[in-house]
Amino acid sequence: MAYRLHFLMRVLRLGYHFLSADIDSIWLSNPFEHIVQDTSITIQGQTHKEIKMSGGFVIVHATTQGRIFWQNIIDCQQQNLEYLRRQNGSQHKLGMSILTEQECINDRLNSTNKYLLDPYLFPDGRSFFDQQRPQSRGIVPVVIHGNWLVGLEPKVKRLLAWNLIAATANVCSPLESGIPYSSSHDNTRVHLRIRVLSYNRLKSLQRLLSSLLVANYLGDSVELEISIDRPSSNATAAAINEWKQLTAYMGDGVRNSSKFR
Repeated sequence: MAYRLHFLMRVLRLGYHFLSADIDSIWLSNPFEHIVQDTSITIQGQTHKEIKMSGGFVIVHATTQGRIFWQNIIDCQQQNLEYLRRQNGSQHKLGMSILTEQECINDRLNSTNKYLLDPYLFPDGRSFFDQQRPQSRGIVPVVIHGNWLVGLEPKVKRLLAWNLIAATANVCSPLESGIPYSSSHDNTRVHLRIRVLSYNRLKSLQRLLSSLLVANYLGDSVELEISIDRPSSNATAAAINEWKQLTAYMGDGVRNSSKFR
C-alpha cells in the first residue's frame, strides 16, 4: 500500500493527474468526459457506510492542492503503520477499518475543496443494485462502484445475477444482453414507443433508423412512430427540396411505399 501511495505521488510531481479506482468498479463508458478539470480532487458522490465519503473512485489533479492532499494521505498511512508496529501484534484498541486509506481520505477531505461526481452516473453498490436510482430515471451509469457487500464471493454472485460479469472460472461469455434495468429474475416485458420527429435531414434520419434497427431491446416490444414536419411558407427552395427527398424515402403509406426496410 505504501509503495502505491508513493508511486502516485511521483506521478503528481511529474505533472500528471491520476485516477484511483477500486477493483470492484464496473466501467461502462469513459468517465473522463464527466470530470471537472479545474478541481484538484474529484470523488464519487456517495457515502461509504452512510456517514463517510467513498474512496473507491478518486481523481487527484497535479495541482499544488492535489499534491498537498495526497501527501497528507501518505502521512496518515505512515502514522497508521507506525501505530501498528508499536502494537507489535497485540490486539489494538482501534478497529482495522479506522486504519485504512479510506479513512485517511475521509479525514483529509474535510479540509479540502472537492468536486462530487453525479451520483446517478457514478452510483455506489446500494444506489444501483438495491435502490436502483439510476434505473428509475432511465440513466445508464458511467462507472458503478460495487461496494456495500463484503467479500469476493457475494460480489461475484451479485454481478452474475445482473449479467455484469463476463467470465466465471476459466469460461468467458460475452455480455450480449446489455445492462439490465432490474434483477435478472424479473421477466416483466415492457412495451416501448419510440417517436421520431423529422423534417429535411435525411442522412441524420437514416443514421438514427440504422441504430434503432441494431439496438438490443431485450425482448421488449417496440413501436416506432415517425412524424415528418411540413415546410413553412418561408422555407427556402433548398429546404423544400431536402424535405421532398426525405418524404420520398419514407413514403406516404398510400401511393408511395417507403424505401426504409
